[in-house]
Amino acid sequence: MKLPAFALSSRDLLKKRPYIRGTDVRYVQQALKWFGLYHGRVDGVFGPETERAVRRFQSFIKIKPTGVADEKFFGILQKMIKGGAGEWVTLKKDFCHTGYSPVLLAAALEVSKLVKVKGPVALTAKRNAVFVAEENFIGAFDLGSKKFRWREKFSPSSISLAPETVLVSASVLVALDAFSGKTVIEFNHDNFESPAVAKEGVVYASSRSGTVYALNWNGEIMWRYRASTDYITPLTFGSGFLYFGSLSNVYCLNDKGALCWKTRLSGLIKEPVSVFGNRAFAVNDEGSIFCLDAKTGKMIWNKNFGEEILAPCFLEKSAIAVTLSGKVVALDAEDGNLKWEEDLNVPPAAPTLSCADAIYIPTDAGLVALKPGGERIKTYFEGRSISQVIQARLGLVVAADGFLWELSPLERL
Repeated sequence: MKLPAFALSSRDLLKKRPYIRGTDVRYVQQALKWFGLYHGRVDGVFGPETERAVRRFQSFIKIKPTGVADEKFFGILQKMIKGGAGEWVTLKKDFCHTGYSPVLLAAALEVSKLVKVKGPVALTAKRNAVFVAEENFIGAFDLGSKKFRWREKFSPSSISLAPETVLVSASVLVALDAFSGKTVIEFNHDNFESPAVAKEGVVYASSRSGTVYALNWNGEIMWRYRASTDYITPLTFGSGFLYFGSLSNVYCLNDKGALCWKTRLSGLIKEPVSVFGNRAFAVNDEGSIFCLDAKTGKMIWNKNFGEEILAPCFLEKSAIAVTLSGKVVALDAEDGNLKWEEDLNVPPAAPTLSCADAIYIPTDAGLVALKPGGERIKTYFEGRSISQVIQARLGLVVAADGFLWELSPLERL
């Protein structure tokens, strides 16, 4: 039977007789199912299981668990979905490399072992699936069933996600169907290692020859741009522009492949450029972080820490960087002034990520959780080296000791 159409948030949804039915109910059910909170059929009928799922979500976001999907509920749900909660599509969350996800994760998380993996190259996540790039396989692991939906043999250098596909860089660039793992298309124009960017029907990819390609989904080259050297960092896409580093230069191209600006910095740009608001951030191998105007490339501020640092993640108006000796530094993203610092006394092992109320630093001796002001919350996996951390569903997925682990609040909701 066809569901009556209702715009989302056009009415309150609650359990009553007869049960409320509609497309808005179906949307809520599907969204809560992606978060692991709804376990029933997505049928557009607001019954007891839908009410329980609404209560669980309200408990998670720390509002009174009434079971009524009202204006406040819809506002928070849509904000989280629009912000990409539960979606980790490339190296540092999104194609802007912000490392930020709008979830509340400062509370105690339940740790559970998921599956054994061999040398994970990269992790990404979308909805209920974690996509795992191992030494010789790509797989989609279902967080609901705790099983692989599919695994395909590859020797990947990196992966990233498009809306319905997994983009695998393994010398050639291959697009796999996210649901079946079958090859959709293969781009074999060059040698690809870095994660590709998928935006609005276009795939942007950089090659080992120092060339940036724009490809359509028929496998055709739309345009290409050759940098001055063979070395290019993974691509960043923000506000319709592409950014990358090449030796000491940061480049900005428009979506037609024309150079908008190029700024020369000191040292070697080793990690992806991050775009946060109207600023572009780059770090070099000499321990400096540079803040540039994202539209013009003009230098706004720079700081040197006397040792190498990882590219920052972002939380509210802060850029949070970690030095290789384990010092966490929060800088004002606008002016570069120091806001706080915390010494972990252990080196970082993977990129830092931030959530709405917590910062997580993977180290060689555990996963350290900090509050936004720098105060320590807890160390998970104490004494173990953490190789990968991403945000998935309403929790985290961690690679450590040859296994994937889930850190989730779902058991207590």
